Amino acid sequence: MRQAYPPPGSILPPMGPIVVATGNPHKVEELRAILGPLGIELLSLAEAGDTGPEPDEPGSTFEENAALKALAYADRTGLLCLADDSGLEVDALAGAPGVISARYHSDGRETDLPRAERDRLNNQRLLRELRDVPPERRGARFVCAMALAGPPPSRGRGLSGPVSAPPPLAKRWLTPAGLHTRTSDLLPHWEHGGSTYFLTFCVRSGSLTEAERAIVLAASMHWHQLRVRVHLVVVMPDHVHMIVTPLRATNDEWVSIPWLMQSVKGFTARKINALRNTSGPFWQDEYFDRIIRSADEYAEIVEYTGMNPIRAGLVDDWRKYPFMAGEEIEERERRRRGLNGPAPRDQGPSPTNEGRNPFEKSACGLVAVVRGTFEGRIGIPGQVPRGSNGFGYDPLFLVAPDFTRTSAELPPEEKNRVSHRGNAARALAAAISELLRSGA
Repeated sequence: MRQAYPPPGSILPPMGPIVVATGNPHKVEELRAILGPLGIELLSLAEAGDTGPEPDEPGSTFEENAALKALAYADRTGLLCLADDSGLEVDALAGAPGVISARYHSDGRETDLPRAERDRLNNQRLLRELRDVPPERRGARFVCAMALAGPPPSRGRGLSGPVSAPPPLAKRWLTPAGLHTRTSDLLPHWEHGGSTYFLTFCVRSGSLTEAERAIVLAASMHWHQLRVRVHLVVVMPDHVHMIVTPLRATNDEWVSIPWLMQSVKGFTARKINALRNTSGPFWQDEYFDRIIRSADEYAEIVEYTGMNPIRAGLVDDWRKYPFMAGEEIEERERRRRGLNGPAPRDQGPSPTNEGRNPFEKSACGLVAVVRGTFEGRIGIPGQVPRGSNGFGYDPLFLVAPDFTRTSAELPPEEKNRVSHRGNAARALAAAISELLRSGA
């Protein structure tokens, strides 16, 4: 499960209704069966009064498209919104059809063809692309990404109250503007109000599991746009890099880096110790900090930080690393898709509170993004197509681990239990449960 910021307890108030961004009543009922036991009311788009067009989905991943759709509907309805994007990934085709699964026959272009004809042409192309691929290399999976997003505070009909500003900080956690200050423990730490910093802190021993890295990522984004701008955070198995600019707390004082480190390290140490059923210090006492003094230096540090997971052999592309977030990631994706041109911060770090949030229309932003999969392989002509309990690629998809039945041959109850959408919904239910437990 990949959970996006804000983390538990930050911006999400007690939940009101959640709009399910679909016109499919069966999908709404399926989600009600999974999320209903949490005491959450789900509304269809019609019940929420939304009759507008479906937002565009220009993303290159299922997660991006689900997030963009959830944010758009949250903005339109003023309610928390759940949206999903799904499709088929085939290993031998480097993950294709992927996000263009529904329009594979036309390379992603919209057509006016009826659904049945579109499915026939998609399946025809998929089998043609795989005609020389042996069965053992036809591994595939259905993928469903689900995103939960909140509306702007001014439109929050579904929230129990407006999103409030964080409480004021004590004087000792503020840095005077225009002055260099120095604190020291084992290492000296220099601050200059409003500067941009490169920070590193390390685990005391051992390494972080994926679940623990998700906790650290969420906590590192906790105060984004509230007390600091997080340009980039990368959570590695044994250390964390952050590039941040504190925001102005008063006319002549800025939020301090020691406060940020205490907040992130203290919160995550408690959460991870609770998960491990352990106690005591978790992070090394000290952290490393460096004031970034030029645009060139900033660009160099962003490149160095973003390359960490690749150098460590964890991924071959930074977009595949799930424990990385911040403005730089979001803005690079926007520029890659040709949205809105370059951001002002491309000129280098700025010692001001100004800066564009790529999701500025939805101040509550993303609450959680999760993924569910359904594993199998694509059958060989003659074996497939088979079955009538499905559509799209279902008649071609032999279900793991025995590969004897297609997805379209599964009884509806069994299919709902093992499907990518059901698995994503259960992951989202777990994420929401954690938010509700931790959000007081």
